[in-house]
Amino acid sequence: MKISVRGASLAAAVSLLAMVPLLTGASAPAGSGPTASAAPTTDATCVLNAHGVFANAVGPGGTDLPLPDTLAMTGTVNCVDAADAPLAAGTFERTVTMPAAECTGDEHGDTSTTTVHWADLTTSTLRFDKTDVVKVNGTASLVVSGTVTADSARFAGDALTAVGTSSGAGCGTPAGETTLDSTLVLRLTH
Repeated sequence: MKISVRGASLAAAVSLLAMVPLLTGASAPAGSGPTASAAPTTDATCVLNAHGVFANAVGPGGTDLPLPDTLAMTGTVNCVDAADAPLAAGTFERTVTMPAAECTGDEHGDTSTTTVHWADLTTSTLRFDKTDVVKVNGTASLVVSGTVTADSARFAGDALTAVGTSSGAGCGTPAGETTLDSTLVLRLTH
Protein backbone atom coordinates (compact mmCIF):
# COMPACT_ATOMS: atom_id res chain seq x y z
CA MET A 1 0.00 0.00 0.00
CA LYS A 2 1.44 3.41 -0.94
CA ILE A 3 0.26 6.49 0.86
CA SER A 4 0.89 9.97 -0.44
CA VAL A 5 2.74 11.66 2.39
CA ARG A 6 1.52 15.12 1.61
CA GLY A 7 -2.26 15.32 1.93
CA ALA A 8 -2.71 11.78 3.23
CA SER A 9 -6.16 11.53 4.73
CA LEU A 10 -6.65 10.44 8.29
CA ALA A 11 -9.02 7.68 7.17
CA ALA A 12 -6.43 6.14 4.84
CA ALA A 13 -3.68 6.41 7.42
CA VAL A 14 -5.79 4.84 10.16
CA SER A 15 -5.96 1.67 8.05
CA LEU A 16 -2.25 1.29 8.78
CA LEU A 17 -3.11 1.14 12.47
CA ALA A 18 -4.99 -2.12 11.96
CA MET A 19 -1.58 -3.73 11.48
CA VAL A 20 -0.21 -2.57 14.86
CA PRO A 21 -1.34 -5.63 16.88
CA LEU A 22 0.17 -7.96 14.28
CA LEU A 23 3.44 -6.07 14.07
CA THR A 24 3.92 -5.52 17.80
CA GLY A 25 3.15 -9.07 18.91
CA ALA A 26 -0.07 -8.20 20.70
CA SER A 27 -1.90 -11.09 22.25
CA ALA A 28 -5.45 -12.26 21.65
CA PRO A 29 -8.29 -9.91 22.65
CA ALA A 30 -9.36 -9.75 26.30
CA GLY A 31 -11.66 -12.56 27.32
CA SER A 32 -10.44 -14.91 24.62
CA GLY A 33 -8.28 -17.16 26.74
CA PRO A 34 -7.99 -18.70 30.18
CA THR A 35 -5.64 -15.97 31.48
CA ALA A 36 -7.07 -13.01 29.58
CA SER A 37 -6.70 -9.58 31.17
CA ALA A 38 -8.39 -6.27 30.48
CA ALA A 39 -7.45 -4.77 27.13
CA PRO A 40 -5.82 -1.34 27.17
CA THR A 41 -8.09 1.65 26.61
CA THR A 42 -7.31 3.70 23.51
CA ASP A 43 -7.13 7.40 24.35
CA ALA A 44 -6.37 8.57 20.81
CA THR A 45 -5.27 7.62 17.33
CA CYS A 46 -2.93 10.20 15.83
CA VAL A 47 -1.42 10.71 12.39
CA LEU A 48 1.96 12.41 12.14
CA ASN A 49 3.03 13.72 8.72
CA ALA A 50 6.67 14.79 8.64
CA HIS A 51 9.53 16.05 6.51
CA GLY A 52 13.08 15.29 7.59
CA VAL A 53 16.63 16.26 6.69
CA PHE A 54 19.64 13.99 7.38
CA ALA A 55 22.74 15.48 9.05
CA ASN A 56 24.87 13.42 6.61
CA ALA A 57 23.76 11.99 3.26
CA VAL A 58 22.80 8.33 3.66
CA GLY A 59 24.71 5.79 1.57
CA PRO A 60 23.02 3.17 -0.61
CA GLY A 61 23.56 0.17 1.71
CA GLY A 62 23.96 -3.38 0.51
CA THR A 63 27.71 -3.28 -0.14
CA ASP A 64 28.44 -0.08 1.84
CA LEU A 65 28.65 -0.15 5.62
CA PRO A 66 25.67 1.52 7.31
CA LEU A 67 26.80 4.59 9.27
CA PRO A 68 25.37 6.46 12.26
CA ASP A 69 23.28 9.50 11.34
CA THR A 70 20.81 12.00 12.72
CA LEU A 71 17.50 12.99 11.13
CA ALA A 72 15.79 16.29 12.06
CA MET A 73 12.04 16.17 11.38
CA THR A 74 9.14 18.62 11.56
CA GLY A 75 5.47 18.15 10.76
CA THR A 76 1.84 18.11 11.77
CA VAL A 77 -0.16 15.86 14.08
CA ASN A 78 -3.92 15.23 14.10
CA CYS A 79 -5.63 13.02 16.69
CA VAL A 80 -9.11 11.51 16.92
CA ASP A 81 -10.85 9.79 19.82
CA ALA A 82 -12.34 6.27 19.85
CA ALA A 83 -15.45 7.56 18.01
CA ASP A 84 -13.26 9.15 15.27
CA ALA A 85 -14.13 12.66 16.47
CA PRO A 86 -11.35 15.26 16.23
CA LEU A 87 -9.53 15.42 19.56
CA ALA A 88 -6.32 17.43 19.17
CA ALA A 89 -4.07 18.93 16.52
CA GLY A 90 -0.72 20.63 16.40
CA THR A 91 2.83 20.59 15.10
CA PHE A 92 5.90 18.68 16.19
CA GLU A 93 9.63 18.35 15.89
CA ARG A 94 11.70 15.21 16.34
CA THR A 95 15.38 14.34 16.18
CA VAL A 96 16.03 10.69 15.33
CA THR A 97 19.33 9.07 16.30
CA MET A 98 20.16 6.19 13.94
CA PRO A 99 23.03 3.86 14.86
CA ALA A 100 23.23 2.39 11.33
CA ALA A 101 21.48 4.28 8.50
CA GLU A 102 21.40 3.18 4.85
CA CYS A 103 19.09 3.45 1.81
CA THR A 104 18.52 -0.31 1.66
CA GLY A 105 18.60 -2.56 4.71
CA ASP A 106 17.37 -2.91 8.28
CA GLU A 107 17.82 -0.22 10.88
CA HIS A 108 17.12 -1.35 14.43
CA GLY A 109 17.41 0.61 17.62
CA ASP A 110 16.57 4.06 16.26
CA THR A 111 15.42 6.28 19.13
CA SER A 112 13.88 9.72 19.23
CA THR A 113 11.91 12.20 21.27
CA THR A 114 9.01 14.03 19.65
CA THR A 115 7.83 17.33 21.10
CA VAL A 116 4.21 18.04 20.15
CA HIS A 117 2.97 21.64 20.30
CA TRP A 118 -0.81 21.40 20.55
CA ALA A 119 -3.10 24.10 19.13
CA ASP A 120 -4.05 25.11 22.71
CA LEU A 121 -0.36 26.03 23.31
CA THR A 122 0.35 23.06 25.60
CA THR A 123 3.01 20.43 24.83
CA SER A 124 3.44 16.68 25.08
CA THR A 125 6.61 14.63 24.71
CA LEU A 126 6.51 11.28 22.91
CA ARG A 127 9.50 9.04 23.61
CA PHE A 128 10.07 6.51 20.81
CA ASP A 129 12.03 3.83 22.68
CA LYS A 130 12.31 1.47 19.70
CA THR A 131 11.88 2.11 16.00
CA ASP A 132 12.42 -0.77 13.59
CA VAL A 133 12.98 0.35 10.00
CA VAL A 134 13.20 -1.85 6.90
CA LYS A 135 14.24 0.13 3.80
CA VAL A 136 14.48 -0.68 0.11
CA ASN A 137 15.86 2.06 -2.14
CA GLY A 138 14.82 4.77 0.31
CA THR A 139 11.24 3.55 0.90
CA ALA A 140 10.74 2.23 4.42
CA SER A 141 8.25 0.55 6.71
CA LEU A 142 8.31 1.74 10.32
CA VAL A 143 7.23 -0.02 13.54
CA VAL A 144 7.50 2.07 16.71
CA SER A 145 6.90 1.56 20.43
CA GLY A 146 7.31 3.97 23.31
CA THR A 147 5.58 6.16 25.88
CA VAL A 148 4.25 9.65 26.49
CA THR A 149 6.20 11.33 29.30
CA ALA A 150 4.46 11.86 32.64
CA ASP A 151 4.85 15.65 32.45
CA SER A 152 2.94 15.91 29.14
CA ALA A 153 -0.17 18.10 28.92
CA ARG A 154 -2.06 15.44 26.91
CA PHE A 155 -1.93 11.63 27.13
CA ALA A 156 0.59 11.67 30.01
CA GLY A 157 1.88 8.18 30.83
CA ASP A 158 0.21 6.53 27.82
CA ALA A 159 1.92 3.72 25.94
CA LEU A 160 2.28 4.23 22.21
CA THR A 161 2.48 1.84 19.31
CA ALA A 162 2.73 2.95 15.72
CA VAL A 163 3.24 1.88 12.14
CA GLY A 164 4.10 3.97 9.14
CA THR A 165 5.97 4.53 5.92
CA SER A 166 8.65 6.89 4.69
CA SER A 167 10.16 7.71 1.34
CA GLY A 168 13.57 9.33 0.87
CA ALA A 169 15.00 11.52 -1.85
CA GLY A 170 18.44 10.94 -3.35
CA CYS A 171 18.82 7.27 -2.53
CA GLY A 172 21.18 5.60 -4.99
CA THR A 173 22.51 8.89 -6.38
CA PRO A 174 26.10 10.12 -5.92
CA ALA A 175 24.79 12.75 -3.46
CA GLY A 176 23.03 10.10 -1.35
CA GLU A 177 19.71 10.24 0.46
CA THR A 178 19.37 13.69 2.00
CA THR A 179 15.68 14.11 2.90
CA LEU A 180 12.58 12.02 3.53
CA ASP A 181 8.84 12.37 4.07
CA SER A 182 6.89 10.07 6.36
CA THR A 183 3.46 9.21 7.70
CA LEU A 184 3.19 7.57 11.10
CA VAL A 185 -0.05 6.38 12.73
CA LEU A 186 0.07 6.19 16.53
CA ARG A 187 -2.24 4.49 18.98
CA LEU A 188 -2.06 5.98 22.49
CA THR A 189 -3.35 3.67 25.25
CA HIS A 190 -3.45 3.45 29.02
